[in-house]
Amino acid sequence: MNDRKQIRRNQLIGLIAGMLGGAMMAATWSYIPTTVGWGGAVMWGGVIGLGLGSLTQIEKLGYLITRSDNRMFNFLVGMSLPLLLIGVLAVVLK
Repeated sequence: MNDRKQIRRNQLIGLIAGMLGGAMMAATWSYIPTTVGWGGAVMWGGVIGLGLGSLTQIEKLGYLITRSDNRMFNFLVGMSLPLLLIGVLAVVLK
């Protein structure tokens, strides 16, 4: 199977599982839909599931920045980039 097709399949499965998980968590703990709403719970569940389905691509993102052959270092850099972007946006928009 094509690598790109496998990645897309993993992302789709992660998205669907995350959305279902978010809905189940919102149904179980009443403070979740009170805080973020049902749509927010399902959306954030999908976002987390999609992120977990894309973990294989995180290493490639780190490689684009570091050009290093160290897989663990590339993974850590790839994982820190979205957090860094969120932090910069939080500072700029505040």
